[in-house]
Order: sequence, then C-alpha cells, then structure tokens
Amino acid sequence: MSGQPCIGAHLAIGKGLEHTADEAVERGLEALQLFLRNPRGSRARQFREEELRYFNAKMQDNAINPVVAHVPYTCNPAAAKDRIYRYALQVIMEDLERCQLINADYLVLHPGSYTASSPAEGIEKISNLLNRVLFKYGGETLILLETMSGQGTEIGGTFDELDQILRKVENQDKIGICFDTCHTYAAGYDCTTLEGISRILREMDNTFGREKVKLVHANDSAKELGSRRDRHAHIGEGFIGEAGFKQLFADVFFHQLPFILETPLDKLDQDLNVLKKIRESCLL
Repeated sequence: MSGQPCIGAHLAIGKGLEHTADEAVERGLEALQLFLRNPRGSRARQFREEELRYFNAKMQDNAINPVVAHVPYTCNPAAAKDRIYRYALQVIMEDLERCQLINADYLVLHPGSYTASSPAEGIEKISNLLNRVLFKYGGETLILLETMSGQGTEIGGTFDELDQILRKVENQDKIGICFDTCHTYAAGYDCTTLEGISRILREMDNTFGREKVKLVHANDSAKELGSRRDRHAHIGEGFIGEAGFKQLFADVFFHQLPFILETPLDKLDQDLNVLKKIRESCLL
C-alpha cells in the first residue's frame, strides 16, 4: 500500500479471532480494528493459543496493517467517582497487555467525561491514569487518544484539551492521537474544505503536533458542523459527504494515514468501496 492510505474497518470478535481474521480478508480490509472484550461490559475471555496463531498469521500473510484495538465504551478515565476510575484503569491496563497477543499497533482510548468534577480535574485524572498505565511499559503498542465531539462533559472536543493531556504524559513515545472525522466535524473542525483542513493542520501544529496523529477513524456525520453530537453516518450519507473525504484523501498529510471505518455494518462493503474509489481518484 506504499504511496496511498490503507483502508480498513472495525469488525466484531464474538465468533472468535479466526472468524474475524477470515472476514477481514474476505472484505478486502487493509487495516483492522476490534474490541478485545465486550464493548458494553467488562468481560474478557481468554484467547486460545491456536486462534491467536491463526489470527496473527492471517494478518501477516495478507498484509493487514495496522491492527488496532479499541478500549470499551464503558471506560471513563476522567471519572470523578473512584470506583469508575479504578475500573477504567484496570481495563486499560489489561487491554494494553492483551494487545501484545494480537500484535496490535495501537490501542484507541476515549479520553472520557469529567461528569461531576471539572474539565481541569478530568484532564488531570486522564493524564495520571496514562502515566500509571505506561509506567515501565515495555510493549510496542501505542495508546491513541481519540478526538471527540465535545458532547456534554466529554473531554477531547478541542485539540487544546488533548494537548493538555499529552503534555502531562511522561512516556511520550507510547502516546498519540486518533483523528475521528465525525467527532471533529461535530466539534466544529471543518474537514470538507481546503481552508478547513488547513485550519485543522495549523491547530494541530500549535498544540500536540501533527506527528502525533497515527490513525483516522473514517465516519461521516449525521449531524451538522459544530453540533457537538456524535452520530456516525455511512460515507456520503452525512454532512461531510464524499466530497469531504475526497479533500482529506487529497491532502498530503492525511493521505499517509490509515483510514478505518466505524460506520454501521449493514453497509460496510458499500462504505469500503466508496472510500477505495475516492482514494483511487486522489492518487498523489
């Protein structure tokens, strides 16, 4: 995939890693994202040695890269309540270790919501958690903080908030950013025009630095620019539209990043085909 962005998608693992690996190949994925446990709960089954061998071999043999894990939605690393915070710490530490079993390049994490505290306290909570998780961590997986829509008390709706977190993290080699197109659009960052993308890149450079961005979550937005509402739509069926994704693919910086779909599975193949056609039209 040299010279052009790879395109992948998020798949389920409920039927086992062997099934997920086969599905990734059948759908023509070039990158893959998955949960390592129930995304709405805490249960994490132990992977069998044979399924791990099969999965890792399938990824390598079919050049599916990167492999990305996503922390469950139930984790809130900015939580004001100790019980919820301790749960987030435990799950993230476990998932980071489990990433090594599938040779995951990245572990994507939502920064969380400050709920009953304040943005400053929430940012302090997140950075402290990341430092505890990464203390003496010797694995290869990078934790990526995801850009968010800024809905409610959610942290990460601005690049400045993400920068404040990253500046407090001691192990800088193990932390980065996942750029979600739907979330950032809903937060007010317009990726549908050259001017908007230039503004996004300038703001990245003035905060955490574009070199920290390792991955794009490719989702259209069912809600308007600046709505602060996180609602994914199929590619071309939202306010970003095919034209917006064409602008992203045509940009020199975004063109080098992996694009991973998180749109509803009912039209996954359609979304994959749309993105691949856009990519072909934007070869640099």
